[in-house]
Amino acid sequence: MLGADQLRLIQPNLQSERVFRLLANSLRDYSLFLLTPEGIIASWNPGAERLKQYKADEIIGKHFSIFYTPKDLHIQKPKNELEVAAATGRYEEEGWRVRKDGTRFWASVVITAIRDDDGTLLGFGKITRDLSERREAEARYRLLIEGVSDYAIFSLDSKGVVTSWNIGAQRIKGYAADEIVGRHFSTFYTPEDRAGGLPEKVLKTAEETGHFQGEGWRVRKDGTRFWSSVVVTALRNEEDELIGFSKITRDVTERKHLLDAVQRHADELELRIAEREQTNAELEAFSYSVSHDLRSPLRAIEGFTDIINTDFGDQLPEQVNQYLGQISQASKRMNRLVEDLLDYSRLTRASMAPEKVNVAKALEDARQQTEEKLRDHVKVSVPANLVAYVHGSTFTQALYNLMSNGLKFHAPGKEPHVEVTATAKGNKVKIVVRDEGIGIPKEHHERIFQVFERLHSATKYPGTGIGLAIVKRALVRMGGTISLQSEPGQGSTFTIEVPGI
Repeated sequence: MLGADQLRLIQPNLQSERVFRLLANSLRDYSLFLLTPEGIIASWNPGAERLKQYKADEIIGKHFSIFYTPKDLHIQKPKNELEVAAATGRYEEEGWRVRKDGTRFWASVVITAIRDDDGTLLGFGKITRDLSERREAEARYRLLIEGVSDYAIFSLDSKGVVTSWNIGAQRIKGYAADEIVGRHFSTFYTPEDRAGGLPEKVLKTAEETGHFQGEGWRVRKDGTRFWSSVVVTALRNEEDELIGFSKITRDVTERKHLLDAVQRHADELELRIAEREQTNAELEAFSYSVSHDLRSPLRAIEGFTDIINTDFGDQLPEQVNQYLGQISQASKRMNRLVEDLLDYSRLTRASMAPEKVNVAKALEDARQQTEEKLRDHVKVSVPANLVAYVHGSTFTQALYNLMSNGLKFHAPGKEPHVEVTATAKGNKVKIVVRDEGIGIPKEHHERIFQVFERLHSATKYPGTGIGLAIVKRALVRMGGTISLQSEPGQGSTFTIEVPGI
């Protein structure tokens, strides 16, 4: 045990000794005590009692090796620690220590040699702290990291040298820990990326911004490449000094291939759409030209047919008059077809500046365009102040086409009936046109909106087969939509939505 003279040498005066004892007694989280040069315990603070479970009168005077495990005692670890501290001035480590009840704890230990002014060794100061919780947390973390096989998780020092390696890294990159720890992480980069300085840029970005995140090709041990998603995070100590990096890598090659395939398909689709748009433009220009050029000969046919009927009808055989009637009807049907084609072409080229349009008035204008004898078969229910933001005449034409379509396609012997309702739906106007007609099979719902698509002969249900195509083109040009609900024999319900106010 240290004598009074030695203690006074360690604490030069009574005031210093008092301050030292107050400090030592106030430390509850640290075991702080003095040893003689031989390792005999000479003082004991409350922190040492709490940590190691010995009271002062139980432990002072005993050798400090009492706290060591049998394994450490066998290799004379306590003696070696004091020798190192005496030779270098300090010994520091972490390791297992033993409490009074025999339980172990993971300790952080610092032993400091105490000498007088002449350099004579007076003893040692020993500080111990229980780090069992931290060690357990670190062990759980290591188990977690080492058990993750889908991610390569490893650490680098501040220069980029690999310092740890988990099982996921071995699975993804092909290196065992003893093959890669100690090597620079640029090993995983392609020759072109190394030549371009990418590994250095990654670490520089992580150091300056806190982390780096990106994707790119990386190289396995066998030379094969994989597409990786990478996150590199800078690690700093309490003084904000860079001490290294953590790196997480995931193999997303399958996702890369899928996205590349999707992009290829998207590019091909875009090319096909462009080609189709060009073809459609050419067809529309052609149809406009043909339609326009056909009008003159059609007018001539109708004109000369009327002249023959008027001037020579009573002189011609009855069969000739019938032929002339058929010619006249055919030219009229052709003229309607030309007019519809011109309308369809205009919808593609014409400017359609939107304006505020009263929906009730537009519906009434459309109803007035139907045959007079059928107008009463169209019932309209719409708020008087409902307003749509559309191109007025085009909107009215689309409504008329839907009404006339519902009036036309009714079962033989049954009177047609069309009901139209309109309501506000958020910033849209919703218009529903219902009929009690013959209905449309579901497999033809899309087909009927295409040009010249007819489900019935022109003799049974007259028309050009362009009316619904005009409706859809008009609505699309005005920022609207159209949908259909219909079954054979159950009638049809067309629902359109256009911008509102």
